[in-house]
Amino acid sequence: MKPILVAMLFSLVPSASAAVRSDSAFDYIEVESEALKKTVRVGIYLPDGYETETERRFPVVYFLHGMFGNERKWENRGMPDKLDGLIESGKAPRMIVVCPNGENSMYVNWKNGKADWKEFVRRDLVAAIDGRYRTVKERGSRGISGDSMGGYGALNIAFQHPDVFGAVSAHSAAIYPVDPDGLPDWIKSRVDRWSPVFGAPLDTQHWEGNNPLHLAATLKPDVLNSLSIYFDCGNRDDYGFHTTNADLSGILDDRAVKHEFHLLNGGHGRRYFEQYAERSIEFHGRMFPGAASPPLRREF
Repeated sequence: MKPILVAMLFSLVPSASAAVRSDSAFDYIEVESEALKKTVRVGIYLPDGYETETERRFPVVYFLHGMFGNERKWENRGMPDKLDGLIESGKAPRMIVVCPNGENSMYVNWKNGKADWKEFVRRDLVAAIDGRYRTVKERGSRGISGDSMGGYGALNIAFQHPDVFGAVSAHSAAIYPVDPDGLPDWIKSRVDRWSPVFGAPLDTQHWEGNNPLHLAATLKPDVLNSLSIYFDCGNRDDYGFHTTNADLSGILDDRAVKHEFHLLNGGHGRRYFEQYAERSIEFHGRMFPGAASPPLRREF
């Protein structure tokens, strides 16, 4: 695959499984961010046909990794092969997937003013990808997804910016109580690690303003209903997020906000994500306009 960005580091082509032959590719690039005042490493999945169908534009899903992850997490968990298979079988349309290195940022604008991660995702990253790849530059063809911390970030950003993203999904979203006093003891003992993000002592207004539960309860239902929403969580989540995810679903139900929520068998982490990640891919595929178009057919 030929380099697409000046800042491209290298390009990898994932090996195809015995059942799927695909010319998809996974690139690694760097994106300049005004919001962060630095460059950010980003992984890019390009679907089969991107190189050859040069007049075609593709919908995009932005995937936000969890705590202690990076731009390689989605690829390292075998997701390119899974998406190749879904596309080949017609269960998902061809799409671009964008995986930024979000560090341990929580994907919010930090209270200390030194890192506006939400602005990076919704403004700098989207503009960079739309400017450099053949994307469909419309909110209906742009989704955001995430795992754990990334699930929190995806819900938070999408709820606040449905003008940018038309659909949001999350697995095991790290949703915490709106009242910081309700945080579990294991979080309270480490809350100083969040001091750049939420302030020290923790700034209640900043915390609430970036909490999916608070946003779901206070944003206008029409705003939330402009989004397509999917999230799931393990019924034995190691951190108790199954409770707060269920709370989020309850708030959305009470406010007549359409959404899809599932408590699934499992805990929290890689095993859970790999078992259920295809659900969010299929969800986003169903939301994209023209998603019913047939997959690329190949002669063997």
